[in-house]
Amino acid sequence: MSTITLGHGSGGRQSREIVDILLDSFRRRGIGPEMEDAALLPGGFAMTTDGFTVSPRKFPGGDIGHLCVCGCVNDLAVRGAAPEFLGLGLIIEEGFPSGELLEYMESAAATCSELGMTLAAGDTKVVPSGAVDGVYFTGSAFGRIRRTLPLQMSNLRPEDVLIVTTSIGRHGAAIAAARFNLSVEGLLSDCAPLWPSLEPLLLLDGLRCMRDCTRGGLGTVLCEWAETTGLHLSIEEMRIPIDFSVRSVCDVLGFDPLYMACEGCAVIATAPSCAQEVIDTLRKSPLCGDAAIIGRITEGEPGGMVSMRTLIGGERLVDMPFGELLPRIC
Repeated sequence: MSTITLGHGSGGRQSREIVDILLDSFRRRGIGPEMEDAALLPGGFAMTTDGFTVSPRKFPGGDIGHLCVCGCVNDLAVRGAAPEFLGLGLIIEEGFPSGELLEYMESAAATCSELGMTLAAGDTKVVPSGAVDGVYFTGSAFGRIRRTLPLQMSNLRPEDVLIVTTSIGRHGAAIAAARFNLSVEGLLSDCAPLWPSLEPLLLLDGLRCMRDCTRGGLGTVLCEWAETTGLHLSIEEMRIPIDFSVRSVCDVLGFDPLYMACEGCAVIATAPSCAQEVIDTLRKSPLCGDAAIIGRITEGEPGGMVSMRTLIGGERLVDMPFGELLPRIC
Protein backbone atom coordinates (compact mmCIF):
# COMPACT_ATOMS: atom_id res chain seq x y z
CA MET A 1 0.00 0.00 0.00
CA SER A 2 1.75 3.16 -1.20
CA THR A 3 -1.10 5.67 -0.77
CA ILE A 4 -4.35 5.95 1.14
CA THR A 5 -7.59 5.62 -0.84
CA LEU A 6 -11.24 6.18 0.04
CA GLY A 7 -11.58 2.41 0.17
CA HIS A 8 -9.45 2.40 3.31
CA GLY A 9 -12.29 4.20 5.07
CA SER A 10 -15.00 1.79 3.98
CA GLY A 11 -15.11 -0.39 7.07
CA GLY A 12 -14.43 -3.42 4.86
CA ARG A 13 -11.36 -5.37 3.77
CA GLN A 14 -9.20 -2.32 3.05
CA SER A 15 -10.09 -0.72 6.39
CA ARG A 16 -8.90 -3.84 8.16
CA GLU A 17 -5.69 -3.67 6.14
CA ILE A 18 -4.90 -0.08 7.06
CA VAL A 19 -5.77 -0.62 10.74
CA ASP A 20 -3.32 -3.52 10.90
CA ILE A 21 -0.61 -1.32 9.38
CA LEU A 22 -1.33 1.63 11.69
CA LEU A 23 -1.31 -0.55 14.80
CA ASP A 24 1.88 -2.42 13.96
CA SER A 25 4.17 0.00 15.83
CA PHE A 26 2.07 -0.41 18.98
CA ARG A 27 1.70 -4.17 18.71
CA ARG A 28 5.44 -4.69 18.30
CA ARG A 29 5.85 -2.94 21.66
CA GLY A 30 3.08 -4.96 23.29
CA ILE A 31 0.79 -1.95 23.76
CA GLY A 32 -1.73 -2.49 20.98
CA PRO A 33 -5.50 -2.46 21.55
CA GLU A 34 -7.93 -5.37 21.33
CA MET A 35 -10.08 -5.24 18.20
CA GLU A 36 -13.46 -4.57 19.78
CA ASP A 37 -15.77 -1.54 19.60
CA ALA A 38 -14.60 -0.23 22.97
CA ALA A 39 -11.71 -1.03 25.31
CA LEU A 40 -12.30 -2.56 28.74
CA LEU A 41 -10.02 -0.77 31.22
CA PRO A 42 -8.72 -1.67 34.68
CA GLY A 43 -11.05 -0.67 37.47
CA GLY A 44 -14.25 -1.64 35.70
CA PHE A 45 -14.39 1.12 33.07
CA ALA A 46 -14.64 1.18 29.28
CA MET A 47 -13.72 3.81 26.70
CA THR A 48 -13.99 4.41 22.97
CA THR A 49 -13.18 7.12 20.44
CA ASP A 50 -14.62 7.81 17.00
CA GLY A 51 -14.51 10.47 14.27
CA PHE A 52 -17.43 11.74 12.17
CA THR A 53 -17.24 13.36 8.73
CA VAL A 54 -20.70 12.46 7.41
CA SER A 55 -21.94 14.09 4.22
CA PRO A 56 -24.54 15.58 4.20
CA ARG A 57 -24.18 16.79 7.77
CA LYS A 58 -27.98 16.88 8.13
CA PHE A 59 -29.77 13.75 6.95
CA PRO A 60 -33.23 12.22 7.36
CA GLY A 61 -33.30 11.07 10.97
CA GLY A 62 -30.36 13.00 12.39
CA ASP A 63 -27.30 15.19 11.99
CA ILE A 64 -23.57 15.04 12.72
CA GLY A 65 -24.00 16.11 16.37
CA HIS A 66 -26.58 13.44 17.16
CA LEU A 67 -24.58 10.88 15.17
CA CYS A 68 -21.39 11.62 17.10
CA VAL A 69 -23.00 10.95 20.47
CA CYS A 70 -24.91 7.87 19.27
CA GLY A 71 -21.83 6.37 17.67
CA CYS A 72 -19.80 6.69 20.86
CA VAL A 73 -22.64 5.49 23.09
CA ASN A 74 -23.25 2.41 20.95
CA ASP A 75 -19.58 1.41 21.01
CA LEU A 76 -19.73 1.40 24.81
CA ALA A 77 -23.13 -0.29 24.96
CA VAL A 78 -22.10 -3.37 22.98
CA ARG A 79 -19.30 -3.96 25.49
CA GLY A 80 -21.77 -3.74 28.37
CA ALA A 81 -20.72 -0.27 29.54
CA ALA A 82 -22.97 2.64 30.48
CA PRO A 83 -22.42 5.95 28.66
CA GLU A 84 -21.44 8.41 31.38
CA PHE A 85 -18.90 10.91 30.05
CA LEU A 86 -18.21 12.40 26.62
CA GLY A 87 -15.14 14.13 25.22
CA LEU A 88 -15.84 16.16 22.09
CA GLY A 89 -13.37 17.54 19.54
CA LEU A 90 -14.30 19.88 16.67
CA ILE A 91 -12.30 20.80 13.57
CA ILE A 92 -14.11 23.75 11.98
CA GLU A 93 -13.48 25.30 8.57
CA GLU A 94 -12.97 29.05 8.44
CA GLY A 95 -16.20 30.71 7.30
CA PHE A 96 -18.49 27.95 8.58
CA PRO A 97 -21.90 29.34 9.67
CA SER A 98 -21.99 29.63 13.46
CA GLY A 99 -25.76 29.08 13.52
CA GLU A 100 -25.44 25.71 11.82
CA LEU A 101 -22.65 24.68 14.19
CA LEU A 102 -24.80 25.56 17.20
CA GLU A 103 -27.60 23.40 15.80
CA TYR A 104 -25.27 20.39 15.86
CA MET A 105 -24.11 21.20 19.38
CA GLU A 106 -27.74 21.46 20.52
CA SER A 107 -28.45 18.09 18.93
CA ALA A 108 -25.46 16.50 20.66
CA ALA A 109 -26.40 18.06 24.00
CA ALA A 110 -30.01 16.88 23.76
CA THR A 111 -28.89 13.31 23.08
CA CYS A 112 -26.49 13.38 26.03
CA SER A 113 -29.21 14.78 28.27
CA GLU A 114 -31.61 11.96 27.37
CA LEU A 115 -28.99 9.43 28.48
CA GLY A 116 -27.77 11.24 31.59
CA MET A 117 -24.38 11.70 29.92
CA THR A 118 -22.04 14.59 30.83
CA LEU A 119 -19.73 16.51 28.51
CA ALA A 120 -16.47 16.18 30.43
CA ALA A 121 -13.80 17.48 28.03
CA GLY A 122 -13.38 18.97 24.60
CA ASP A 123 -11.22 20.77 22.08
CA THR A 124 -11.87 23.19 19.21
CA LYS A 125 -9.65 23.90 16.21
CA VAL A 126 -10.33 26.29 13.31
CA VAL A 127 -8.49 25.65 10.04
CA PRO A 128 -8.23 27.73 6.84
CA SER A 129 -11.00 27.62 4.27
CA GLY A 130 -10.68 24.47 2.15
CA ALA A 131 -8.68 22.51 4.72
CA VAL A 132 -11.76 20.51 5.76
CA ASP A 133 -15.31 20.24 4.47
CA GLY A 134 -17.29 22.33 6.93
CA VAL A 135 -16.88 20.66 10.30
CA TYR A 136 -15.64 17.32 11.60
CA PHE A 137 -16.58 15.90 15.01
CA THR A 138 -14.53 13.49 17.12
CA GLY A 139 -16.04 11.90 20.20
CA SER A 140 -14.61 9.88 23.08
CA ALA A 141 -16.89 8.16 25.57
CA PHE A 142 -16.16 6.70 28.99
CA GLY A 143 -18.31 4.73 31.41
CA ARG A 144 -18.60 1.93 33.94
CA ILE A 145 -18.91 -1.69 32.81
CA ARG A 146 -22.23 -3.09 34.02
CA ARG A 147 -21.48 -6.79 33.50
CA THR A 148 -19.10 -9.19 35.27
CA LEU A 149 -18.36 -11.41 32.27
CA PRO A 150 -16.84 -9.43 29.38
CA LEU A 151 -18.61 -9.36 26.02
CA GLN A 152 -16.05 -10.22 23.34
CA MET A 153 -15.40 -12.26 20.21
CA SER A 154 -13.43 -14.90 22.08
CA ASN A 155 -16.69 -15.94 23.81
CA LEU A 156 -18.24 -17.18 20.55
CA ARG A 157 -19.09 -20.89 20.50
CA PRO A 158 -20.54 -23.38 17.99
CA GLU A 159 -24.37 -23.44 18.13
CA ASP A 160 -24.55 -19.84 19.38
CA VAL A 161 -27.50 -17.95 17.90
CA LEU A 162 -27.08 -14.76 15.84
CA ILE A 163 -29.60 -11.95 16.35
CA VAL A 164 -30.01 -8.47 14.86
CA THR A 165 -31.72 -5.86 17.00
CA THR A 166 -33.62 -4.19 14.15
CA SER A 167 -33.81 -3.92 10.35
CA ILE A 168 -30.46 -3.31 8.69
CA GLY A 169 -29.03 -0.64 6.38
CA ARG A 170 -31.28 2.30 7.16
CA HIS A 171 -28.49 4.79 7.90
CA GLY A 172 -26.57 3.99 4.73
CA ALA A 173 -29.74 4.07 2.64
CA ALA A 174 -30.83 7.42 4.11
CA ILE A 175 -27.42 8.98 3.41
CA ALA A 176 -27.37 7.55 -0.11
CA ALA A 177 -30.88 8.80 -0.86
CA ALA A 178 -30.02 12.29 0.41
CA ARG A 179 -26.79 12.39 -1.55
CA PHE A 180 -28.35 11.24 -4.82
CA ASN A 181 -31.55 13.31 -4.39
CA LEU A 182 -33.78 10.24 -4.21
CA SER A 183 -37.20 10.76 -2.66
CA VAL A 184 -38.03 7.65 -0.62
CA GLU A 185 -41.16 7.84 1.50
CA GLY A 186 -40.65 6.95 5.13
CA LEU A 187 -36.89 6.39 4.90
CA LEU A 188 -35.01 7.63 7.97
CA SER A 189 -31.60 6.81 9.36
CA ASP A 190 -31.72 4.40 12.30
CA CYS A 191 -29.29 6.69 14.16
CA ALA A 192 -30.11 6.20 17.84
CA PRO A 193 -28.43 5.38 21.17
CA LEU A 194 -28.68 1.64 21.84
CA TRP A 195 -27.83 1.64 25.56
CA PRO A 196 -31.47 1.72 26.82
CA SER A 197 -32.30 -1.25 24.55
CA LEU A 198 -29.21 -3.34 25.33
CA GLU A 199 -28.82 -2.70 29.07
CA PRO A 200 -31.59 -5.19 30.07
CA LEU A 201 -29.72 -7.98 28.26
CA LEU A 202 -26.63 -7.69 30.44
CA LEU A 203 -28.11 -9.89 33.17
CA LEU A 204 -28.27 -12.89 30.83
CA ASP A 205 -25.44 -15.38 31.40
CA GLY A 206 -25.72 -16.72 27.85
CA LEU A 207 -24.94 -13.38 26.23
CA ARG A 208 -21.63 -13.84 24.34
CA CYS A 209 -20.81 -10.84 22.19
CA MET A 210 -22.39 -7.75 20.63
CA ARG A 211 -21.24 -5.44 17.87
CA ASP A 212 -22.53 -2.16 16.45
CA CYS A 213 -23.11 -2.56 12.67
CA THR A 214 -21.69 0.76 11.42
CA ARG A 215 -19.43 1.11 8.36
CA GLY A 216 -19.47 -2.07 6.32
CA GLY A 217 -22.81 -3.10 7.81
CA LEU A 218 -23.93 -6.48 9.10
CA GLY A 219 -21.91 -8.43 6.55
CA THR A 220 -18.59 -6.95 7.66
CA VAL A 221 -19.26 -7.58 11.36
CA LEU A 222 -20.06 -11.24 10.72
CA CYS A 223 -16.93 -11.65 8.60
CA GLU A 224 -14.80 -10.11 11.36
CA TRP A 225 -16.24 -12.56 13.88
CA ALA A 226 -15.67 -15.53 11.59
CA GLU A 227 -12.12 -14.60 10.60
CA THR A 228 -11.08 -13.76 14.16
CA THR A 229 -12.43 -16.98 15.72
CA GLY A 230 -12.02 -19.44 12.82
CA LEU A 231 -15.67 -20.47 13.23
CA HIS A 232 -18.27 -20.75 10.48
CA LEU A 233 -21.24 -18.40 10.65
CA SER A 234 -24.38 -19.43 8.80
CA ILE A 235 -27.21 -16.93 8.17
CA GLU A 236 -30.51 -17.03 6.29
CA GLU A 237 -31.39 -14.20 3.93
CA MET A 238 -35.14 -14.59 4.48
CA ARG A 239 -34.71 -14.01 8.23
CA ILE A 240 -32.79 -10.73 7.93
CA PRO A 241 -35.16 -7.77 8.47
CA ILE A 242 -34.79 -5.20 5.69
CA ASP A 243 -37.24 -2.33 5.14
CA PHE A 244 -38.80 -1.98 1.71
CA SER A 245 -37.40 1.56 1.47
CA VAL A 246 -33.86 0.25 2.02
CA ARG A 247 -34.32 -2.44 -0.60
CA SER A 248 -35.60 0.19 -3.01
CA VAL A 249 -32.54 2.43 -2.59
CA CYS A 250 -30.21 -0.56 -2.91
CA ASP A 251 -31.97 -1.74 -6.08
CA VAL A 252 -31.70 1.70 -7.69
CA LEU A 253 -28.03 2.24 -6.77
CA GLY A 254 -26.82 -1.36 -7.04
CA PHE A 255 -25.88 -1.76 -3.35
CA ASP A 256 -26.14 -4.86 -1.19
CA PRO A 257 -28.13 -4.23 2.04
CA LEU A 258 -25.76 -6.55 3.93
CA TYR A 259 -23.02 -3.93 3.65
CA MET A 260 -25.10 -0.78 4.19
CA ALA A 261 -24.17 1.16 7.32
CA CYS A 262 -26.33 1.15 10.43
CA GLU A 263 -26.18 3.58 13.36
CA GLY A 264 -28.82 2.07 15.61
CA CYS A 265 -28.52 -1.65 14.97
CA ALA A 266 -26.40 -4.28 16.68
CA VAL A 267 -25.73 -7.94 15.99
CA ILE A 268 -25.76 -10.20 19.04
CA ALA A 269 -24.42 -13.70 19.64
CA THR A 270 -26.02 -15.64 22.46
CA ALA A 271 -26.26 -19.19 23.77
CA PRO A 272 -29.29 -21.06 22.35
CA SER A 273 -30.81 -21.34 25.82
CA CYS A 274 -31.47 -17.61 26.10
CA ALA A 275 -32.00 -16.62 22.46
CA GLN A 276 -35.77 -16.27 22.79
CA GLU A 277 -35.41 -14.23 25.97
CA VAL A 278 -33.05 -11.88 24.10
CA ILE A 279 -35.64 -11.47 21.33
CA ASP A 280 -38.50 -10.91 23.78
CA THR A 281 -36.49 -8.35 25.76
CA LEU A 282 -35.37 -6.45 22.68
CA ARG A 283 -38.89 -6.22 21.29
CA LYS A 284 -39.97 -4.30 24.39
CA SER A 285 -37.79 -1.44 23.15
CA PRO A 286 -39.30 1.00 20.63
CA LEU A 287 -36.07 0.70 18.62
CA CYS A 288 -36.08 -3.09 18.34
CA GLY A 289 -39.51 -4.20 17.20
CA ASP A 290 -37.93 -5.97 14.21
CA ALA A 291 -35.39 -7.94 16.27
CA ALA A 292 -34.85 -11.34 14.68
CA ILE A 293 -32.78 -14.51 14.80
CA ILE A 294 -30.83 -14.60 11.53
CA GLY A 295 -28.55 -17.63 11.89
CA ARG A 296 -26.10 -19.64 13.96
CA ILE A 297 -22.43 -20.25 14.57
CA THR A 298 -21.32 -23.74 13.54
CA GLU A 299 -18.27 -25.98 13.39
CA GLY A 300 -18.90 -26.47 9.68
CA GLU A 301 -16.63 -25.74 6.77
CA PRO A 302 -15.20 -23.53 5.53
CA GLY A 303 -13.98 -22.33 8.91
CA GLY A 304 -13.43 -18.61 9.34
CA MET A 305 -16.09 -17.71 6.79
CA VAL A 306 -19.75 -16.67 6.57
CA SER A 307 -22.33 -18.38 4.39
CA MET A 308 -25.87 -17.24 3.60
CA ARG A 309 -28.84 -19.35 2.54
CA THR A 310 -30.43 -17.21 -0.18
CA LEU A 311 -34.09 -16.49 -0.82
CA ILE A 312 -34.12 -18.98 -3.71
CA GLY A 313 -32.62 -21.75 -1.59
CA GLY A 314 -29.01 -21.56 -2.74
CA GLU A 315 -26.01 -20.78 -0.60
CA ARG A 316 -23.30 -18.17 -1.09
CA LEU A 317 -20.28 -16.99 0.82
CA VAL A 318 -20.39 -13.54 2.39
CA ASP A 319 -17.08 -11.67 2.27
CA MET A 320 -15.99 -8.25 3.46
CA PRO A 321 -16.58 -5.56 0.83
CA PHE A 322 -13.53 -4.29 -1.03
CA GLY A 323 -13.52 -0.61 -1.88
CA GLU A 324 -15.86 2.17 -0.80
CA LEU A 325 -19.58 1.83 -1.50
CA LEU A 326 -20.31 5.35 -0.28
CA PRO A 327 -17.62 7.56 1.28
CA ARG A 328 -18.18 9.69 4.41
CA ILE A 329 -21.12 7.65 5.64
CA CYS A 330 -20.43 8.47 9.30
